[in-house]
This record gives sequence, C-alpha cells and structure tokens, in this order.
Amino acid sequence: MSVPPKKPRAVLAHGIWGRGGAEAVAAWTLVALRERFDLTLVTRGGFDCDALNALAGTDLSPGDLRVLTLPARSRIGTFEAARFNRALAALGRDYDLRVSLSGVRRWNAPALHLLSARDWHPALAGQTGPRAKILRRVIDGPALRPRPDDMVIANSHWLAAASAPLCPGRVRVIPPPVALAASGSPPDWSARREDVLIFGRIAPEKRIERAIAIVARARAQGFHCRLVIAGPDGPPDYMARIRALIAGQNWIERLPPQSGAAKAALLGSLRYGLNCCEVEAFGIATAEMAASGMIPLVPRGTGQDEIVSAPDCRFSGEAEAARCLLALSRDADLQSRLSAALQADVTRFAPARFTAALATAAMDHLSTDPTPQPEFSHDLSPA
Repeated sequence: MSVPPKKPRAVLAHGIWGRGGAEAVAAWTLVALRERFDLTLVTRGGFDCDALNALAGTDLSPGDLRVLTLPARSRIGTFEAARFNRALAALGRDYDLRVSLSGVRRWNAPALHLLSARDWHPALAGQTGPRAKILRRVIDGPALRPRPDDMVIANSHWLAAASAPLCPGRVRVIPPPVALAASGSPPDWSARREDVLIFGRIAPEKRIERAIAIVARARAQGFHCRLVIAGPDGPPDYMARIRALIAGQNWIERLPPQSGAAKAALLGSLRYGLNCCEVEAFGIATAEMAASGMIPLVPRGTGQDEIVSAPDCRFSGEAEAARCLLALSRDADLQSRLSAALQADVTRFAPARFTAALATAAMDHLSTDPTPQPEFSHDLSPA
C-alpha cells in the first residue's frame, strides 16, 4: 500500500488577531492553503476559530493547523512586535512556504506577503518623521521592503500601484473574499429602511465625523433618514470625539460590532451605506454592503472605486455626498438599478475565487527558484 506524499510545510504569521477585514482575509487564506499544505500559524495572540468563522464566514477547525503563540514578555507593544519579527526570521528557513498574512514580515527566505492597507510601509502611511523612523528600526530593522524573490499580493490595483515602487519583486492583485457575495438574493428593496449605515471599525482614518456631517447636511436639505453607526470601538480619544458628536442627536443610532446572522440582517434592512475613508485600499465593509443589496457611497480615488463604479455613488466632498443621498432618495428607479448592478458586480469577490487564486499564487511562488539574499538581522546601525 502506497504512502501518500507529505504535504509541503507552510508557516503563516499574523501578530494580533483582531476582528477586522485583515483578519477575515487571513482566515480565508488559511482555508485556501489547508488542503495543499501542512500549516503552522505563528501569532502573538487572539486566534480563535469560532470567532473568525463568525467574522469571515469560514469553516476553520483546530485540526486544520498548528498554532504557535509567542507569549508576551513585556507590556510595551513595540518591543513585543520586534521580538515577534525576530522569531519569524529564525523560524522561516524550516518551512517550504512562508506567508505574511497582513503586511511585510522578515523571514530570511523567500516569502508571500499579503497587503491589506498602505500603512504596511511608513513612507506610504505618511509616517516618515524621526520618531517613526526609530520605531521602524526597532520593530522591522533598517529595511521594510520585500526581497526581490518575494511575491507581494495586494488587495486592489490601487494598493498595488502605490506599493510597486517599494517592491523589487512580483506584485499580484487578488481581491479579498467577501462571503456575502455568494449568499444569494438580498431582502426585498421595498422592505428596507431608507437609512444610512456606517459599518466597520470606528477609527480616525475612517473619517466618521465627516460621515456624520454629510448626513446632517443632507437632512438639512430635506433628507428625512437616520444614520446607523455599527462597529468596534477605535482609539479612546477618537471615540470620545465621536460620542460627543452623537450625543443628543436622536437621528443617530450606535450599534455594537455585528457578525454572522446579525450582520446579514442589519445589511439587509437598510438602503444606503457611507464610507468616507480616503486611504481605503479595498473596503471589505463596502463590498459587503453592495453584496447585501445596499447602495454604498464612497470617496473618489480610493480602492473602493474597484467595488463601486457608478458615478452616482462617488463623491469628492461633503456637499457632493449630501447631494448624492438626496438624489438617490428622490429616484426609486435609480435606487433599484444601482442596487441590482452593484450586487451583480461584487460576485467576482466570492470566496471561492479568492481561495483558488491564492492557492495558485502560493504554488507559483513555491516553484520559483529563490534569488540569493543576505541574511537579515535586527541591528540598529545606520542604513
């Protein structure tokens, strides 16, 4: 009786498992690779199969992979991040495939890096001051760029174009998986509330205060709908600012994070979405809204353009965004056309497409002869 061949060994890294879009993509990456590879996940904490399955719509089980959690030795996050990267550099050569699940990591060997936001590099994030440079040296060493024999996977053409000058090797675009894109017909349009939803993490780059101002401006011009804000809390100082803006406004409803059936029910009950982030590399929440039949409004010139192509759904300022809401609310035929068109378009983000493309990229990377590279070390000497 023949012995089945051993699977190649893959090690995957993600520091802290939150409950955002990057973690949803990371969960689907594990699904994409579990059949072809013997998986080991290295993390600093937060990995939970049940919680990730609820977030991403995956079916991960503890038997799919080994989890190596590096316990904290310090309460200082910068030091812990640096120690995590040093551990990856030591582990990398023991595996056939190395995967950075969000951003660029140091493996001392060819690797696959998934980029979900432009803050993977300080120059793209606008963090180039002296303090940022010192922190980068401590955490990542003198160079954060990928190696020439790495493969970088960007979640949008927008992010790929911004990242390419910093990537000496291959850059491939694979849109992230959107579980709701494969969930079938959305609830009937006539049964939805004509309200606006802000969905996802409450963070400064999401410009929640701008979204509140847009809906307030539209209401002042005759838009009689409410605003719903649903998502996990962000930094305490920013949350204090948002709570102050919400206080006393009976037309704003604040909901906790939503997942699973509760998320599907919420997205299926409202008509409009609003995302004001001007550095959104893709926008999974935006794609989820479109897949559910909602009509999301987004800023021009971000990765969300690859989800929302209709001119009626794009804006360049608060005044134009308010006008878009008013125009939509007054045109039932336009609402119906946009909802159907957006939902049909996002089927290309179905998880099965992502898992197939990611598995192909991993096998392509594995079959490429590596280019010899110098060893990496975490010294703080001048570059």
